[in-house]
Amino acid sequence: MEINSFCPECENGIFLYEQPKPGLVPCKRCGKGREAVGKGELDAQGAISRCGFCDCVEFYRQKDFNTKLGLWITAAILGSALVFFLKDWLKTGFGILVAGALLDLALYFGLSDIVICYNCRAIYRGLPINPKVEGFDLKIHDRYAFHKKK
Repeated sequence: MEINSFCPECENGIFLYEQPKPGLVPCKRCGKGREAVGKGELDAQGAISRCGFCDCVEFYRQKDFNTKLGLWITAAILGSALVFFLKDWLKTGFGILVAGALLDLALYFGLSDIVICYNCRAIYRGLPINPKVEGFDLKIHDRYAFHKKK
């Protein structure tokens, strides 16, 4: 199990390999860190059922891929293709779409899923995923983002 969170002071990554204990989880960069309630739980199958940082029980799943990196890769591929194939734009446009679709398909089936807490955005890797955990839901996100919990 790996749990990734961030320091609210300096936004540095905080990496844990077990559920956090109650109290301050120190940041290695600024020393301040982030508070944890320390009540993290796993269900009978070993999937996360309660966040150890904030005590939340609602999670969503997504592919384990850095979206910023994906945008940079897409921009680089498109930029390079436009420079080299500007004169044959129709063929190139189709080729870029096909290549992008094949890359996306390979990433979709090749990457594993991670579970993310709606409340504190802690990321849980290396655990089984409960089938009840679905993809991102904007309605649930907004409830936590605007502090209107159940």
